[in-house]
Amino acid sequence: MRDWWDSLETGDWIAIVGIFVAVIGVLVTGRNKKGNTITQTIHGNNGNVTNQQGKNNTFIQNQTINNGLTLEEYEEGLKRREKEIRAELEQAHAADRQVLERELSDIQQQLQDTTASYEAHIVSLKERIAQLEKLRDEFPDKVLDQAIEALRQGETEEADRLFQQVEEDSEKHIKRAAEAAFQRGKIAEEAIRYTNALEHYERSVQLQPDNPLYLNDAGVLLYKLGFYHKAIKYFEQVLASFLKTYGEDHPSVATSRNNLGMAWKTLGEYEKAIGYYERALASFLKIYGEDHPSVATSRNNLGGAWHALGENEKAIGYYEQALASDLKTYGENHPSVARDRNNLGMVWDSLGQYEKAIGYFEQALPTMEKFLGKDHPDTKTVKDNLDRARAALGN
Repeated sequence: MRDWWDSLETGDWIAIVGIFVAVIGVLVTGRNKKGNTITQTIHGNNGNVTNQQGKNNTFIQNQTINNGLTLEEYEEGLKRREKEIRAELEQAHAADRQVLERELSDIQQQLQDTTASYEAHIVSLKERIAQLEKLRDEFPDKVLDQAIEALRQGETEEADRLFQQVEEDSEKHIKRAAEAAFQRGKIAEEAIRYTNALEHYERSVQLQPDNPLYLNDAGVLLYKLGFYHKAIKYFEQVLASFLKTYGEDHPSVATSRNNLGMAWKTLGEYEKAIGYYERALASFLKIYGEDHPSVATSRNNLGGAWHALGENEKAIGYYEQALASDLKTYGENHPSVARDRNNLGMVWDSLGQYEKAIGYFEQALPTMEKFLGKDHPDTKTVKDNLDRARAALGN
């Protein structure tokens, strides 16, 4: 599972405000009248999206970082957090349930395959420690060493306490305090404590309002939690910052536009979304050329927006281009290829061409089952679409 996740997630590494950060790619399902499309969102912290095939992330079941957090301890932590969220839900007011339900959903998804989610956690932790090592000029060495060691050992409360000490000294060292607040946000988000994470991210933005990394991560979490208008506000600031720094046709600018397109599409503002998607696609084409995952993703997103507007021929055109590109990049058996085939199946289904739709769904389903498992939400999406098309055909 990690190999395909890397190819969706991790981008080129570029420096932003002293930290090296990776692109995040997320599979998001969106519902329409007759079924489900699967669209890939680029939520890049740095705006740079590329394929990293061949990266070796072979997983060893009892892998630790310097004898730190074990798989068993990680799983126990997830289960404890699940119990906490369920208890909080029983007492929660309506305004708080949205966040808690998202937290519970994410916990449950990680518990479906704890080995894979633990592996992803270890890889993420190694990357975060490497990022923190870049901050030697920002933090006292003793505090930074203690925080890194606490993270290695899975002692996130201790790491949070150390960063809190730094944050509280904000009057003298605003930049340092902002970075400490941001790191506390990372710790809370990793622990599936999204309300706390958002508070820390917004504190970092308050201290350094012109930092695009802080603005972007706050926006991504707001989007994830369904606060789309506020996410758009942050994404617009990120875009303005990157345009000022890089000008047009830079990966950071293109990714910011893609994120704005995704947020507007989720709000049903499809024409606005298409405007952002088209400009993102034009930039990615100039930067990377035709057959690149970022280009395929942009075309996939455009296909989804045009399909939502009922412009099925345009949707098919973009989906077919995305599929052809992803086949060249990944070959037959890859979740991105399965995603493209599912989405083509959905358009043909909406046109009443059920046999064509079934053909695409039948090609997509085994790949999703192989890489994601039968219980993954995206696998279930493809299975539901296939069942619906067969029922419409009378099978």
